[in-house]
Amino acid sequence: MHQSYSTVYVYHRCECGSEWTESRSKVDRSQPITTDEVLEVYQRLEAFEGSLSDLLQPIAEQKPEPKPDK
Repeated sequence: MHQSYSTVYVYHRCECGSEWTESRSKVDRSQPITTDEVLEVYQRLEAFEGSLSDLLQPIAEQKPEPKPDK
């Protein structure tokens, strides 16, 4: 992960060897969070099994699992 003034860059590498970089806007920590956002975090943590980077990846940007070749 690398943070610039306005953007956070997250570097990923999958088991197949592919690499990609995801850029995210920095979070404005001066803005309050909503109750819905807190509940979403608890729901995601409830049964989560995986890496920290998988956990922090926004739901809309999650990559589908590759299907094994037959």
